[in-house]
Amino acid sequence: MKKLLWIMVGLLVFMLAACSGDSNSGSSGEGESDGPVEITYLKPGADTPDTRERVQGIIDRFEKENPTIKVKLEAVGWDNAYQKLVTGFNGGSSPDVFSGGTRWLTAFADMDGILPITDMASDKLKEYPEALQKSSQYKGEIYALPQAFSARALIYRSDLIKEPPKTWDELVATAKKVQEENSGMYGFAISGAAHVSTTTQYFNYLLQNGGQVFDEDGNVAINSPEAVEALEYYRDFYTKEKVVPNPVEYNRELLPVLFKEGKIAMYVIGPWGKSLMGVDPDNKETPYKTAPLPKGKKMANVLVSDSNYISAKTEHPKEAYKFLEFMASLEEQTKFDKANGSLPMLKEEAKDPFFKEDPYFSTFVDMIEYGEPQPAPAVWEPFQEIITQSVQRALDGEDPQAVLDEAAKQIKDQQLEPK
Repeated sequence: MKKLLWIMVGLLVFMLAACSGDSNSGSSGEGESDGPVEITYLKPGADTPDTRERVQGIIDRFEKENPTIKVKLEAVGWDNAYQKLVTGFNGGSSPDVFSGGTRWLTAFADMDGILPITDMASDKLKEYPEALQKSSQYKGEIYALPQAFSARALIYRSDLIKEPPKTWDELVATAKKVQEENSGMYGFAISGAAHVSTTTQYFNYLLQNGGQVFDEDGNVAINSPEAVEALEYYRDFYTKEKVVPNPVEYNRELLPVLFKEGKIAMYVIGPWGKSLMGVDPDNKETPYKTAPLPKGKKMANVLVSDSNYISAKTEHPKEAYKFLEFMASLEEQTKFDKANGSLPMLKEEAKDPFFKEDPYFSTFVDMIEYGEPQPAPAVWEPFQEIITQSVQRALDGEDPQAVLDEAAKQIKDQQLEPK
């Protein structure tokens, strides 16, 4: 009887030990894993075949160098990415690593959705331009590594405009001249549709006029004299000078189509404008060149970026950061930017002849020096709506001072200041 009892006790101990072993399976860094650690990577835009193939190539190369880590790619469209991530933060189903707009950083940090990576990324972040370093930090912590970004330049018809405009006044004068000489063509184009690009297009002029969206303490400054003057200038392209088609009908991504069709002679965009037009600069129908933005009180432009984040809920922070660091290596980042038509992210990468010597890309690279980070409100989406509606109201004839005063009040009332 006693022997049977000891056998039963032995079996129970064995079963408990087995269960304990199972619970440690796959644990990070303990040397007890029965197989590779798996992390998930959510990539907005990977719902399209070309982007998915490009990202999967990065994953394949990472897994080859790191056989103890497997990366599962999850795809989502950009239109659904923000809401999917917020839902995941609240429901506990976040991916380990994900890409997203840098403009989302403050909101994600405030909702404790992303992991501070200051201890791991302090040295790495120094490899980026200063504006991108600033946009990756919040309240003294590093929360992301930049993945892609864009400066702005002017694209103009080189067969119709011999010397591109260098100042705000020259921009209007050049637009008028080319419009008068070419029936059915507008001299310039801007965006005013309900789209993120309307904010960045207006902000270029705001920054060039010495204005700010938020001051250094996070107080809203969108209704300053400089901001109002910039909005008046932006409005006058349409209401006074009449050198642009109705801006409210177009977001920035539609302007390259108008240009290719010969309906406009100039517009402002990032380096991806070339791919949206689908023609080389030396084509016979619409030959074009790039030039620095026409200068206001100073030279400036908004640097808009996407970043890679680590979820605060990840069980594998070391492996997740290892994947981030791999994607941000000089070799991988250069491959990504060349294939994606993006500007060089890293200071060292910018020395590559592909970016410096190409007459199209070199202008965008030069504009990096004058880049300022995109504003970082507490939550981007309602902020974007407030600014866009203010621009649209000014284009519709309302007083710029009045609409920006109201915008400032809404930003305060909705607690969107980054304090």
